[in-house]
Parts: sequence; C-alpha cells; structure tokens
Amino acid sequence: MLLRFDERPYSGKVFRPRPEVHFDRESGLLIVATPWGPREAARKVIGRMTEYLALARKDREATSPFQRLSCLSDDANGLRTAIMLANEALYRDDNRTEYRAGVEVFASILNEKELVWAQSGNLQILMSRNGRALLPMGSQVDLSFDFSEGDDLLPALPSQLLGLDSSLNLTINSFRVQAGDRLALIAHSHLPENIFSAQQDEVSIEGLSRRLANSQPDQAFWLGLLQLAPVVSEEQAA
Repeated sequence: MLLRFDERPYSGKVFRPRPEVHFDRESGLLIVATPWGPREAARKVIGRMTEYLALARKDREATSPFQRLSCLSDDANGLRTAIMLANEALYRDDNRTEYRAGVEVFASILNEKELVWAQSGNLQILMSRNGRALLPMGSQVDLSFDFSEGDDLLPALPSQLLGLDSSLNLTINSFRVQAGDRLALIAHSHLPENIFSAQQDEVSIEGLSRRLANSQPDQAFWLGLLQLAPVVSEEQAA
C-alpha cells in the first residue's frame, strides 16, 4: 500500500490549536499531536514516540517499562508503549508541580494490511470505503460538547490530555485495510450531520472542509486525510 497524507486548518472565530504532525510514508507512521499550552509539548511527545518506535522496529525485544498486552498486536503494543512513555515524560518534566502543558494525541501505523491506531482525546475518526457511506471509527466527547446547551457550542476544551497524570486512558483499535480506503481525521467538538452524507467524491480535503465550514462557520477545526492506495508496479503503470 502507498500512503498519502494531507491536512488543512480552518480558523473560524473560536480558537482551536493546530496540531503538530509527523508523517513517515516509509514506515507507515502518522502522529497528530495537538498542544494545549506551549507547542513544544507536542513536539516533545512526537520526539519521544518516534524515538521509541524506531528502537522497537530495530529490536522487537526492546525493553519496555510497561507490560505487554497479549490482546494487542506487536504494532498496537508499540504505539501504546510509545504514547505512555510520552505521557510519562510530559508529566515528569512539565506538570509534576503545576499544570503547564497537555497534549491530545492520535497515532497510527500501517503494517501490510492492518492499520492500527491509538489515541487520547480528540480526533474524530471517519473511514471512507468504496461503495459505502462514511463510517465513524472513533468519536471523542470533549468538555465543550459536555457543557454546551442548545445549538451553540462552547469554545473547544479537551477532556483527555497526555501529561496531566501518571496514568493514561487510551483508545486502541485496528482494521484490515482495502485499496482506496481513506481515513478522515477531524479536530472538532461535534461533527455536523451533513458530514455523514458526503458522497465518495466529496471525501477529500476540499469537499469535507467545505461541508464543515458551511455548516458551522464560526467553529475552528482541523482536517487530516490519510489515503491508502495499492502499490502500482512499473508494468502496470505502463
């Protein structure tokens, strides 16, 4: 499979921080780290995660301070350990005496035909597959949604962040990929209904951005699109 990743922020009138993104097409790794506080915190999370994952790729028996979970694959365990190490570093270095920085994180890795992801906090995850409607793969409720009443959303406010506690609530999942699958990653407190009626040719940065902006023009959001395509040989290309 070939991976392609595109992103687009939309500022609106209500603040939402723009994520730091690490995308490595060769290893199939994507990390989206959203800082709530100094941007350096998101960079620290990405640095700590990529450091461990690079070590784990070279040595599957690499020592981890966290117990391996038998219900998870090697890649899922690797993502879990990488995020927990990043959480530990942020908690120890930045927040032990007072809260200074927190980070929402989404990380995925593609290995052959399995896409594994782990996250803490926002993003909203939608999967597009040929011939099927958009499928919600992960929906995160933040404090903006929790405390909003009526039709108006309060400004974005996260409910789960790396670095605020020595322990961490992680969501981990995976699916078997098919050629042409697209994963829409959206930083938004409450997705509008019209996003789920997007047709196949609208599942793009431009198409989804237009639907989000037209529905709630004051709400800031960030949109990322991970596209999976089959490897085309030179003979097939000819």
